[in-house]
This record gives sequence, structure tokens and C-alpha cells, in this order.
Amino acid sequence: MSKIEHFQSGKATIGYRDEGEGPALVLVHGTGGDGAANWDLVVPHIKGRRILRPDYAGSGLTEDTTRTLTLDHLADQVLAAMDHAGIETCDLAGFSLGAAVAVRIAARNPGRIENLILLGGFASGADPRSRLQFDLWIELAERDRQTLARLLLLTGFSADHVAKMENLDEVVSQMVEFTNWEGMVRQAKLDSEIDVSADLASVTGRTLVLGNRQDQMVPPSASEELAAGIADARLGWIDGPHLSPMECPAEVAAAVSAFLDRRA
Repeated sequence: MSKIEHFQSGKATIGYRDEGEGPALVLVHGTGGDGAANWDLVVPHIKGRRILRPDYAGSGLTEDTTRTLTLDHLADQVLAAMDHAGIETCDLAGFSLGAAVAVRIAARNPGRIENLILLGGFASGADPRSRLQFDLWIELAERDRQTLARLLLLTGFSADHVAKMENLDEVVSQMVEFTNWEGMVRQAKLDSEIDVSADLASVTGRTLVLGNRQDQMVPPSASEELAAGIADARLGWIDGPHLSPMECPAEVAAAVSAFLDRRA
């Protein structure tokens, strides 16, 4: 069972989940998610690790009213959680927006990151399709959250997975009720402004870039771009959608564990 911790950092109250024993693995969530929603199904499949799951501004356990988010702000909050937990060095995995956060951390703090994993990530959100998607998320989050919940299900999961959701209306209702929509709006605005292209050359550690072959939110080519820009990177694939940690967590955990255990 994970232990929940809170601490004050500047004007924010940062929360994180901490569990297990062994070398530290820090898991960073994506837009509109948090450490629980994105990683709960993956964590039980990863053995022999101390796992830290911080929530950054706009999500989960963390309370931070900063109106305009920056990548540095989120990266600093992840680092602050590591410091509070007494973790000097770790393996770091970031999902989606969390992958950009992880790249920034690894590029600017190479001595603290031993291995880096980027899942469903992207170097830049400035291309026309990405801007169209993020702008649509922002508009619907402010005006029609039920429609956005449905859209996120349709594009976040595979067609087969959604087709088997017999309680789909209940899932949509829970998303509408429990998602931090105001936080997601702030994070989506950051998504369209992200550009870590210049950071990639500064990532010196051993890196695994995992793309999702069925991704309808972030094009698989974005993972190829990340891998091409990092010197010691290898590219792997999950045969799943963008929300692969939630749809196929065992496959994600197996890829992560094999890389960290140096079996891949």
C-alpha cells in the first residue's frame, strides 16, 4: 500500500505516493491525470523498487493555484518531491506531458537521473494537429465536460477496449465528476507551448523511448523524434493506445522492468 505525503513548496502544497523498497523509480503522470490514475495499474507489476509518484500542479494530491504553468515549474515540483522523500538519484519515467517534464529534469540534472524512460511523449506540441487537439480540450473542458470525457475515451483507448466497456455511461459520469478540469485546462495550455527539442542533446543517461503503436493523441512519430535526439536512447513499442498504462499496464511494466534490469 502506498504512503501519501504532503509538503509545502513555495505557495504550493505538493503531494506524492511512496511505496516499496529498492532502487528508486519516479513515475511522472500526464495531462489531466495524476500519479494514481495513470500509474495505479502499472505499479503492482514492477517488483523490487521504491516507487515515488508525485502529482504536479493541476493534478491529484497537489494544490497549486499558479495560473500559467511552465515546464520548469512542473519539473521543480517533481524534484522537490524527490528531495522531500530523501531521494538523491533515481530512475525516472514520464508519460505524455510527464515525458517532457522528465526530459527537462534529466537534461538539467544529469547527476540525479540514472535511467530515463519516456512513454507516449513528445518534444513539441506546436504542430497544427497538436494545437487543434489541445485547443479543443481547453474549449470543451470549459463548456462541455461530458463531451470531452467521451472524446478522451475515444482517442485515449483502443477501439476494442472501448467497445468492451459495458458501463460506458458510468465511466463518463465518473470522469466528469472526478477529473480536475481546471487543472487540465492549465496543463493543456502548457502542452501546446512545450518544446524540449533543445534539451534532448543534454540528456546523457541511458534512455528508453516507448511509443504506442495505436496512439491517437500523440503520433508515434513523436517517439521516433525523441529517440533520435538523445545520444544513448533506444526505441521500443507498446502495441496499445496513448493510455497504454491504463489499458495494457502489464506490457508497459514488462518493458520498463526489462530496461531497468538491463535485459533490454
